[in-house]
Parts: sequence; structure tokens; C-alpha cells
Amino acid sequence: MPKGPGTKIRQNKDPLSKTGLAVIFLLGVVIYSNSFNCSFHFDDLRHIVYNNAIHDIRDVSAWWGYNPSRPVSIFSFVLNYHFFNLDVRYWHLVNLLIHLANALLVRWFTLLILSSPAMQGKPVVKHKELIALVTALLFVSHPLATQSVTYIVQRMTSLAALFYLLSLSLYMKGRLEGKLSPRVIFLFFGSVAAAILAILSKENAWTLPLAVVLVEVFFFRQQRFSFNFRDYRVYVILASGLVIAAVALVKFPYGIFEPIGPATGRLVTITPLNYLFTQFSVIVRYIQLLFLPVNLHLEYDFPVSDSFFNPATLFSFLLLLSLLILAVYLYKKERIISFGIAWFFLTLSVESGIIPIQDVIVEHRTYLPSVGFFLIVSIGIYSLLWNKYKFMAVAVWVLLIAVWSSMTCQRNPVWKDDLSLLNDNIEKAPDFARPYSNRGVLYWKQKEYSKAIDDFSHALSINPGYRDAYYNRGVVFEEAGAFERAVEDYSNAIALDRDQHITWYNRGMVYYRLGEFAKAIDDYSQAISINPEYADAWNNRGVVYVNLKEYDRALADFTKAIAIRPDYTDAWSNRGAAYFNLGAYDKAVDDYTHAIGLNPAYKEAYVNRAIACGNLGQWDKAVADYTRALAIDPAYAQARSNRELALQKLQQEK
Repeated sequence: MPKGPGTKIRQNKDPLSKTGLAVIFLLGVVIYSNSFNCSFHFDDLRHIVYNNAIHDIRDVSAWWGYNPSRPVSIFSFVLNYHFFNLDVRYWHLVNLLIHLANALLVRWFTLLILSSPAMQGKPVVKHKELIALVTALLFVSHPLATQSVTYIVQRMTSLAALFYLLSLSLYMKGRLEGKLSPRVIFLFFGSVAAAILAILSKENAWTLPLAVVLVEVFFFRQQRFSFNFRDYRVYVILASGLVIAAVALVKFPYGIFEPIGPATGRLVTITPLNYLFTQFSVIVRYIQLLFLPVNLHLEYDFPVSDSFFNPATLFSFLLLLSLLILAVYLYKKERIISFGIAWFFLTLSVESGIIPIQDVIVEHRTYLPSVGFFLIVSIGIYSLLWNKYKFMAVAVWVLLIAVWSSMTCQRNPVWKDDLSLLNDNIEKAPDFARPYSNRGVLYWKQKEYSKAIDDFSHALSINPGYRDAYYNRGVVFEEAGAFERAVEDYSNAIALDRDQHITWYNRGMVYYRLGEFAKAIDDYSQAISINPEYADAWNNRGVVYVNLKEYDRALADFTKAIAIRPDYTDAWSNRGAAYFNLGAYDKAVDDYTHAIGLNPAYKEAYVNRAIACGNLGQWDKAVADYTRALAIDPAYAQARSNRELALQKLQQEK
């Protein structure tokens, strides 16, 4: 029927469009539904559970200042805490929603790629909805993503990926619109805004300008690549790259290249060079885990390479070089596969480059790079099978999605709690020291001292240079009353690293308990020299001086502790004791009063103030303070006996 004036032809949209969105969402919900009761773990405790900076949404300086490189990620923690406190189910819900949003963005990104000028006329474009859906389902189901989704703190990774993909997708949408218009300007503005949010979520997003260049080279430049300096986009990209490079140079000091010592569980120091050599093998392992995601665990016992000519390093380098050469070779024939390879290397470059990171291999670093891998898998299977074996192509896609979904469902319960996670890690990496040490810390918190000592000892048998294991075992020995053994372990930790003030401080406390006051003073002094703002060391050294009857030195130390931490209740009370011993009872009363103001349930401060009041002849005040102490603790014998004496004195005065 001919088209009449004013009429429109109705276009039937691909039914996969809306159905695909629902399938992506439902699959993600199903496979992560068993993760909602998994506990907070490790870095979650530091960044979330015990992080006071996220408790007040109005205190921008607190949460922004907590991690100025990742304020957007931290703000997401602030919002979670503001609305749901520490109900872990809602933290998992937000992580899952981010993952689902990323899967939808992967779908959109794939559609945009298949709609680009470079892909026009390609047979695959006819099935772009199907390819985009498959790519997104592969992404949402892969078990390697569990660390980025189920490990709550790794929201930093998935959130950065969200804004990264959004920025690129908005940019591509603007490019596909054609001529500059208000709508295109809006899309580009949104792209820049999303890029800023990505960069402020995690540092690996600093590769975004290069990702834009990749998109341009692969999908918008069909002729031989050259810079057209009449094209405003060239200047926008160059300016953005220069600004980001300048900010990065200012923001990240040369110190990021400092070597990492062996005290963190590994036997060798990690330098920029051996980290780079190691990353060749690490990237090969990432690729293996993407193809065959088995034996996943939290911390990998991965050898640090000391030479480029190490056989494993050299082989890995040659394999990766072959992949890059393949990407160049496939540029014209299989543009998307070539792009997927380039994307994988680019998005890994920050964390798998020359900046030393304590953990040389971590699963969540594959989250954004995996998008390139899934593009390769979906397009690769299509190219190999679709023309002759459509059913087989669909069967392979469905099989991969089903198997990976099942593996993800099985992986999630491992994250149930710290013990299940560490037991899994130790089973899969039995010769790696750190999981034993971490499990030892867990047993220590549960007061299972013998198990904790066994784990720390096992860690030290693997790595005799493991500072943290010595320190942690020293803490357990100290708490268990084995002071001599605690001193020995703290001393070993100090021998390995003399710059950890907390180790000197702890050994000082043990020496104090052993009555070795001179050694205690030396250790507290050493802790203070390393960290002059460590109020506890000033306070404890003051306590030792009180025991030595060096009250003037004690006063100086307590005063310094108070100056550092004005709300330091014990320091106020201790300075009150020093003043009391010097006969300055009125000043002692003032300090005890300040301590009580900070902690109204501080029964010892009430008793000490009562004694000082008694020395000033203020027996009525003394009786009142003893009475308050007994109200807090009716079994407080000293308060009861002293109160009787104070009442007698008060009666005598009458």
C-alpha cells in the first residue's frame, strides 16, 4: 500500500529489546540472590563498618577527605549508611543494582558499536540486538565478577566501570547523531560529567581519554587514520587528555612508584620493574580465568618475577605480544575482536603496569577489562558458527551463560563470612602466608588463642620475614599473658621494620607490665619519634614516669597527649594523678572533673576526685563523689570504705 501524505510507517522494534532487558535483570537477580546475607569482610571493616567519616551525610569534608581520590565511591557508602545503616542486605542490593546497570550499559555499548559507521554493511549488524544481549548476559553471569559484586568495598571498581561505560556510550551516541546540535552538546556534556565521576570513583578510569581515542579509531574512522585539525572533536579529545595528564601528574606524586617491602606476606620486595615483569604472567592468568573461571580465591599465591628472561615471564610477554599483533591484523577484517583485545589491555594498564601494588593479582581488576573479552566471545562465536550452524551458536552461548551462572551461584556462599572465605583461600593457596595470618587475626578476635598462634606460626614457617605475622602473634601472646614471648615477637617485627610505631608502642606496654620501666620509656620514645602525633605513646610514657615518681616529666607527657587529643579521657585523669602526687590538689580536681565530663561513667575518676577533695578538706564533695562511684558500681569496695571515712570526717567537722 503506498505511503500517503502525512502518514508514517510503523516500525516493528526487535522483540529482543525489551525482553532482553528483563532477561538481563532477572538473571542477575537470580544468580546473586544468595549473596545478600554475606557479611562485611576485611577492607569493608576499615572503609565502611568502622569508618566514622561516612556517618554524617552533611559532613562533606569528612567523607570527601577520607579518600580524595575516590570521593564518589565513598559518597555511595555515605548514602548507604544514611538510609540503611549497616544492614548488610541493602549494601549487597546496591552492589547488585550497580552490576545490573553495568550489564545494561554493556548491552547499550555493544549496540552503539554495531551501529557505528565502521560496522555498516556487516552481516552481524542484522542481529545486533541478539549480540548485545548475549554480551550483556555473559558479563552479568561470569563468576570472576563476584569479587566486584559480593565483596562490598569493591563497589569502587563496579561504580567506576558504570561511569566509564556511561561516558563512552554517551560520547558514541553523540557521535552517531551527526552534526552538532543542542542534543549532541547535551550528550557530550553528559559524557564529560560521567568521565569525571568515573575518575573520582577509582584511578583506573584515568584511561578514559585513550578509550575515546580507541572508539574513534576503531568505529568512526573508516579511512586511513589521520588528525583532521578542522574537526573540533580532535581539540576536545586532545584538551581533555592534556588536562587529565596534568591533573594526574599533580595528584599522584612520584611516591606511588616506591617499592613495597616483603613484610606484607610475600618473600620479596615489589619494585616497579619486577611488578611489570610479573604482570605479564598475571594478565595471562586473567585471560585463563576469563575462559575457565575455576579455582577462584581472594588472595593468590602468585610468584613475583625478578627477570624479564624468567621463562614464565618471557613466554607470557610473547603471548601477549602475539595478541597485540593479532589485534592489528584483525583491525580491518574483525574490527570488534581487534577492539576487544585493545580494550582489555588499555583498561588493565593502570593496575597492571609499573605502579607497584601490594597484591600483584586480584580478581576484581578484570571487571572493566572483561567487557572486551565478552565482546570477543559473542562476536567470535557468531562469526564462526552463525552462517552455517545457527543452532550451535545459540547452544554455545546458552551453555556458557548457564555454566557461568551456576558457578557464580556456587561462588557466592564462599563469601558468607571471613572464616569461610579464608578457609577457601587456604585450601586453594596452601603455601601462601597471608591467608593464614588473616585467619589467625580472626581466631584472635574470637579469643581462640591457640588456633591463632598456630596460624601465625604456620605463616612464619612459610615466610620467616613476615612482619605482620610476628606482630599479630605478639598481640596474642600479650593478651594471653605470655609477656616474654610477646616481647620476642615484637622484637622480631621491629628487626624487620623499624618504622612501625605501633610495634614499638606494644612492646613498650609489655615492658611496662614486666616492670622494666626504662625499656618501656625507650620504646614509647621511639614510637613518639616515628609518630609525634601518637597520643597513646605520650600518655603511656607519662604513666611510666608516674611510677618512677618523675611527676614533672609525667605532667609534660600527659599535657602533650591532651593537646593532641583533647577528648582523651585517660590522659586528663592521669594528669590529675600527677598533680595529686605533686600536692596540687585543686588542679587534680580540675582534671578529674574534665575526665568525668568526657565520661560520666568513669567511676575511678570520681573516687580520685573524692580523694583530692578530701585532701582539700572538702568532705561533702568527697562523699558526693564516692556516692556517684557506688551508683555506677555498687560493688566498688574502695569507694564504699572511703565513703565511710569521708562521712566520719564530715561528722567530726559538724
